[in-house]
Amino acid sequence: MTFSGSSTTTKVLSSAHQDYVHHIAFDIYGRRMATCSGDRFVRVWDLTDDGMWSLVARWQAHKGSVTMLSWAHPEFGSLLATCGSDHEAKIWEEHINLTSAAPIWTTKTQLTDARKAVSCLEFAPRHWGLKLATGSADGSVRIYEAVDVMNLAQWPISATLQCFEEGLGVTCLSWSNGRFEPPTLVVGGAHPIVYRYSESSRQYNQLIALPPPPIGDVLDVAWAPNVGRRYHYIAAAEGQQLRIFKLMRNGQGGELELVSTQTLEVSNAWRCQWNITGTVLASSGDLGLVQLWKSDFEGNFKCVSKIQGDLSQVAAGA
Repeated sequence: MTFSGSSTTTKVLSSAHQDYVHHIAFDIYGRRMATCSGDRFVRVWDLTDDGMWSLVARWQAHKGSVTMLSWAHPEFGSLLATCGSDHEAKIWEEHINLTSAAPIWTTKTQLTDARKAVSCLEFAPRHWGLKLATGSADGSVRIYEAVDVMNLAQWPISATLQCFEEGLGVTCLSWSNGRFEPPTLVVGGAHPIVYRYSESSRQYNQLIALPPPPIGDVLDVAWAPNVGRRYHYIAAAEGQQLRIFKLMRNGQGGELELVSTQTLEVSNAWRCQWNITGTVLASSGDLGLVQLWKSDFEGNFKCVSKIQGDLSQVAAGA
């Protein structure tokens, strides 16, 4: 794994994984990092005071490849969710080991409802409670909720969304963090779909079916944090292009509707993520290149920076 700081040099962190690293997730403070890999293991790292990443825990999380992980808000404790090709999602809790300096991560629950590999998951924003959304290759999104946060062994399904029938199934998902919105999320697969919870029907309904990419499936989606804007941004990484959808409430009932789409040509885009204010979008693919995109005064996103990792160091350490 490579990390670039304020200088032009690239720090290379030896992950100690025996296979490809599939996902990296930081906690809300950015001082803890979890990695997962095709070697079935999860590793947790802490940032020390001298700016170095220290490995503090490692364990075999799944029987197959671990595809993604997500940190819960620290208000609910030190919780980490993982999913993998063994059709399972798991929720882990950290406990302090009094006899050793290393913490112990124990399984609180195993979610085994998926019929195929679980490809993605994400905890909902904390103001909606302790909810976890999982997406599977069987085309379904399942939303679990810990009704009693003091009993983390019970995670009943609150909703099952059958999103796609063909293709790769559900490849990615992202929650909206709008505090004045009902629970809303975007799901990626053959095309992006926006779902929103309705209090009247007490279920999640499809709100908007966004247009599909010209080739292939959606590889990643990211809902931009809303810090007071009257509209929402959703980014979709689709291989040879990066699309940004602008959604705004209409005059009838205040429901969201698509008002514009901007397509950004990139060499490849496998992942995308917004900064904490939703003003800068980062996209990445292969070849160690990360691009940063920002909107100009006319609302058009332009590439403002490129970060090229030093692959020679990675090759030398392989």
